[in-house]
Amino acid sequence: MPAGQAPIVTFLSDFGAGSGYPAQMKGAVLSRLPAAQLVDLSHEVPPFDLLAGALLLEACVPRFPPHAVHCAVVDPGVGTDRRPLCVQDRDGRRLVGPDNGLLTPFLGPGSRCWLLADRLLAPPPESATFHGRDLFAPVAAWLAGGGLPERLGPPVEDPVRLPWPEPVAGPDRLAGEVLAADPFGNLLTSIRACHLPSGPLLVEAGGMHIRTVRTYGEAAPAELVALLGSSGRLELSIREGSAAARLGAGRGFPVVVRLPGGEPFPALPRAC
Repeated sequence: MPAGQAPIVTFLSDFGAGSGYPAQMKGAVLSRLPAAQLVDLSHEVPPFDLLAGALLLEACVPRFPPHAVHCAVVDPGVGTDRRPLCVQDRDGRRLVGPDNGLLTPFLGPGSRCWLLADRLLAPPPESATFHGRDLFAPVAAWLAGGGLPERLGPPVEDPVRLPWPEPVAGPDRLAGEVLAADPFGNLLTSIRACHLPSGPLLVEAGGMHIRTVRTYGEAAPAELVALLGSSGRLELSIREGSAAARLGAGRGFPVVVRLPGGEPFPALPRAC
């Protein structure tokens, strides 16, 4: 932790903001690190939805200072033999959570992983059903207070990765899919800015041709449009409405991008 900066611990879970579970995790951190600044990323991940949780981590974690520690718990396998994990990505960001694919966005080249195995630093959980409070939060507090992740346990070389949806480029199109809907009903897709060439684009979904805009305000009220959202992903959106409701679209709903005049679609970059 940089000198003179307060430790930061963030939390993400599917516990529900109205439950007492997030508060118990915060108490576990504060009892060990009273000076910590605590930030909720979200506790409204749909129950057991690992991809939704991973997408929220992908969007939120890079916005924090690198010394922040992120405690992420979407854990349908709690109490089983699934491994507890600490991940440090190539930029030094540290996350703790279950080894079930939730931390996939930070398992790229240059990342390192450790098993939470040291019984002094990663205490045996008091409850078989609440590792967020009893294991992950205490480890997050220890890391945020200056602990070194390599002391937690042996390296893990084979962390679980989610099948990460990526678009597929064809001769004349880029085929993607909807991954999630945000609270406004905007549909986030598997197509990212780095997948798209510059210039005009033609977007198709649900049998409709969809106009591309730069920002929501460029759309007419109730108009369905496509744009690059703040997450860096192509979104389908309705100004002052819900694209998810209009299209009846959920995860896996196909979205196609073409170039004007049927021009060939360029190959996707190797690193994106």
